[in-house]
Amino acid sequence: MTGGRSPVCGDCGGPDARHSIGGTSRCDACLNAFLSARTGWPALPAPPPVETVDAADGRAVRLRYRLTWTPSGLMCAEAEEADLPPGEGFRFVVYGERDADPEEVLGRLRRVVRREVAHAYLEPSDIGADRWAIAGTEVVGRVDWSGHDADPLPSVVVDGRRLTWEELGRLVASFEGWGFSMRFDDSSDGVGGGVDGADAEGDGGGRTEAVPGPDASGEAEVIELFGARGSVGEGRDVGRSIDEALAGFLAEQEARLAASTFARYDDIIDLLRLCLNGYGHTSLSGRDAQAWQEAFDAGDEEAFTRLFGPERIVEGYGEVLGYFMVRKVAASKQQLKDAGTVTKRLARWLAEQGYVTADAAEVARGRAADAGRELPRADELGEQLYLAAQRTRLPVHADDIPDEDWVEDLLPITRIEDGRLWFDRLGPVEVPTVASDAAEVGWEVTVALARLDGVWRLVEVGAVYP
Repeated sequence: MTGGRSPVCGDCGGPDARHSIGGTSRCDACLNAFLSARTGWPALPAPPPVETVDAADGRAVRLRYRLTWTPSGLMCAEAEEADLPPGEGFRFVVYGERDADPEEVLGRLRRVVRREVAHAYLEPSDIGADRWAIAGTEVVGRVDWSGHDADPLPSVVVDGRRLTWEELGRLVASFEGWGFSMRFDDSSDGVGGGVDGADAEGDGGGRTEAVPGPDASGEAEVIELFGARGSVGEGRDVGRSIDEALAGFLAEQEARLAASTFARYDDIIDLLRLCLNGYGHTSLSGRDAQAWQEAFDAGDEEAFTRLFGPERIVEGYGEVLGYFMVRKVAASKQQLKDAGTVTKRLARWLAEQGYVTADAAEVARGRAADAGRELPRADELGEQLYLAAQRTRLPVHADDIPDEDWVEDLLPITRIEDGRLWFDRLGPVEVPTVASDAAEVGWEVTVALARLDGVWRLVEVGAVYP
């Protein structure tokens, strides 16, 4: 959660209902009772009372503890600052297996809390009050929203303190001329830092205990909380359609994200729905295919996401991330990056809700993570190759070039050297160094190549498929 936006619990009417299952928002205690009743998991004890821990800078930090079940069957222990809204200040998370001793899991969390709160990554600056400097050569924290919906830039939280992007820039100014590395880690995978840029809900300015997250290992059993979900033709429960699942996902994201970040989520989910309705039916057979065809012929162009269950969402990841975003959407680099971020989080959410298995979610998350890295690079490669093709001057009209000296096809990149690429068996083709740096062996590119004076040249460039 971010900024303290929590609905009222649908079971007890209490505040701070941060969980949603089956369309009902629940507080921690009601979530645990609900999951225990539905699954037979043991009842969890009440979390410990608020505890005061001395920070490295002398502050007395009051931490509130939480102990909950995840829908995939892991025990989640969290600590967050008690005197700040959810999402502000320090936050730490550890996970335990279903049969773990809650006191042992809480003990590990307390060790993380004491270690990290006592470690200062920042120190007071000597250039003025309320200014900070980096204490050593390492900074660990999380990326979060700015705190203001009108500000599109994220902020960072280090040592429990929120810093603007400008303030972070001042912190690193003293390292001008140094090299640096930046790594973003998903706290649900059991490592610290923060997650996915503006899509952050990482630890609280320190590292998270390196233990499995709720869908990190694929070993946690996902309990079917709402009965079997499957095809229309098999007569399974279709009360929760793709449309309803996506609406539930967006509702949870809107509650925790800045308005500007949520707008990007909404955009990607719209594109995902459009892709599923356009291409999802090609994987259907039997009575499923018949049900879709009848609805589509009756004028329902969104029949696929209305008729079929959310387990089919991750089945469409290959289409939307491998073809649709590249070929059918004039996507910006930000949209291409967002596509990986949003679909990765969606896969995790689907597993937490019991809509897909942990294994299916892990495969989908891997595909989404790859897309988040590769799609912007593929877009950059396509742009650079297009510019290179514009510089090629044919001595005659393309129709007058002999067939053996002209190739127009979707070709794989088979070899890369600095400033040179090979497409299938054709090459080397001279390209800008920035293009060869972005390219990957195995990516496919729609190209037209002409052999001029014995050298293959780019003439036209279409889409790049990572």
